[in-house]
Amino acid sequence: MDLAVLWPRLWLLLPEPAVRQIQSARDSFGAAGRLTAWALGYALLACWWWPAALAAVGCAVVARSRARSALAALAGLIEAAVDVHGRELATRIGLVSPETPGRLTPDTGDDMSALFRKAE
Repeated sequence: MDLAVLWPRLWLLLPEPAVRQIQSARDSFGAAGRLTAWALGYALLACWWWPAALAAVGCAVVARSRARSALAALAGLIEAAVDVHGRELATRIGLVSPETPGRLTPDTGDDMSALFRKAE
């Protein structure tokens, strides 16, 4: 599936607990990005005051670790949202019958992506 095309529509179908978990993971990733900015600021300060280099390295190491774990959590949550609610989206737009058993096929995901690309 082309998630960039499908995500806004799928986001509208997600229940509130799923939305909150995804937003929380996204916020964690944003916080890691802000910590990276602090590391860069300390690195700049280290040009005049050498102890700031220690703070820069410490912030950078922690930011990298937090970013990796937050991104892994975010990717897992998005994948789970697509797995759990992708069929509902396909059913609502008429690509899959509600009575059709089983998982979505790659062809169904391609059909949904193509349908929404044409609409944009």
